[in-house]
Amino acid sequence: MHWERILDVNLNRLSESLKIIEDICRFSIEDRVLLGKVRKLRHMYLSFKKRLPYCRLVEFRDSESDFGRKISFDALSHKNIKDIIVSNFSRAKESSRVIEEILRTFYPGSTKGIKEIRFSIYDIEKSAIIHFLKVFDPSIHVLIDPGYVKKYRLKQVLSILIKKGATMIQLRVKMKSDREFLNYARSVRKIIKTKKIPLIINDRLDIAQMCGANGVHLGQCDAPVRAVRSVLGSGAIIGSSVHNIAEAKKAEKEGADYLGVGSVFSTATKADAKVCGLRRLKAICRVVKIPVIGIGGINSGNYKSVLRAGAAGIAVASYLFKEGDLVANLRSLTEKR
Repeated sequence: MHWERILDVNLNRLSESLKIIEDICRFSIEDRVLLGKVRKLRHMYLSFKKRLPYCRLVEFRDSESDFGRKISFDALSHKNIKDIIVSNFSRAKESSRVIEEILRTFYPGSTKGIKEIRFSIYDIEKSAIIHFLKVFDPSIHVLIDPGYVKKYRLKQVLSILIKKGATMIQLRVKMKSDREFLNYARSVRKIIKTKKIPLIINDRLDIAQMCGANGVHLGQCDAPVRAVRSVLGSGAIIGSSVHNIAEAKKAEKEGADYLGVGSVFSTATKADAKVCGLRRLKAICRVVKIPVIGIGGINSGNYKSVLRAGAAGIAVASYLFKEGDLVANLRSLTEKR
């Protein structure tokens, strides 16, 4: 009968998809919590499958004459791991729905559990997609202020930063109107969006929302991380400036994705910034699990000491734009790593 073949195909498809999702969570995403959820889901599915007349379904299998056996049938190209996992979540959802509909029609007493499996797939898909939305490399976190780039055109600056190794860009605008800040942010976003470099807006949640930035960076006097998360959603990247262990633990607990620790050294960017030093930076790195970015007075002569202290990256501003050539300065921070 046709329905047995449809059920058999979709049971196999669901098994394959869940296994691929599990392996990606295990070896690529490397998230223990997410992996645990997927394994629990696979266990639910295997338990459900055992209650079905599986051997009878296999008896009706006719893979040799299946039109879907052709290589060109339903063939999709994937650019990266994210494409693969998204595609397999789609297959899993479709298959679970087909299984549910077939069983409801032909085996009404066998539908227990499949709806719970389907909704679990929805929940886990959200967690996995959020992971990819928040993937970022904190190595070279460049802070841009319009005042820094007078020597260059904005497009030229961003092109240099992208080509020479900047991995995140934070826009910090203090001396412009809201309208000017928003227009500037939109210009930056438009240029770097295709390069997949995260744009972080300093302090201003409203500007971040309106320009479509990847997230915000918050100071100790700004809105709490948890409150900002409730507005921007779980897919936003939220950084928090901290100066001691207590602040670091609190920011991590509230859901910050990274910490900016400083000022590591004295800096001309913020004359009133208190210097925390390498010792405190190292202590903070030891007590938190999220990435720590050292900030303040960092240059080609001291950045390695920041990384040796445990920081996942460095934040730079005045050193790049105020001291000599931008290209040479950026290269000095990347080619020696």
